[in-house]
Amino acid sequence: MDKERECALYQTGMMLYGKQLQLSIQKSLIVHVLPSTEFLHLVIDGQIRNVVRLHERNCSCGRFQLDDIPCPHAMAVIQKFHMDSYKYCSDYYSIDYLLKTYEIPVNQLPDETTWQIPEHVSSQVVLPPKGKIKPGRPKKKRGIGGWEGNTVTCALCRRKGHNRRTCQNIPKRD
Repeated sequence: MDKERECALYQTGMMLYGKQLQLSIQKSLIVHVLPSTEFLHLVIDGQIRNVVRLHERNCSCGRFQLDDIPCPHAMAVIQKFHMDSYKYCSDYYSIDYLLKTYEIPVNQLPDETTWQIPEHVSSQVVLPPKGKIKPGRPKKKRGIGGWEGNTVTCALCRRKGHNRRTCQNIPKRD
């Protein structure tokens, strides 16, 4: 492999998680670390408390497990004990895995005229969607509650749906 390509791959690999590690280092400077055991640490970030387990690559905020890159809480523990932060990053962010990703050649598709499409697929007609989505915020679709419907009761005939003024069922007096 030539020198320029190797340098570019190294920089690409560093860009994959270097910026995120730098952000975590900056955010880790404002938190307080309290070691509980050798592997369990409490990290206090203002009013929020997070539990970090470095040997399990686990933090109670969930970002360490999700990204496989130390979150600011885990980075605070790593910085306090002067450990290597790259050791706690996933191997998927390494240059070796980046090279393995593109190691397998991707075959191009042949010309569209040579495709063999099954009959049941080619016979289906795909229509455009019905209606057009109007620009702007969609109107609020709210249901009418039991108290909002036409539940007015007439005082004269005791039927629902109208009031005394609009009553047409006035009982006749003898």
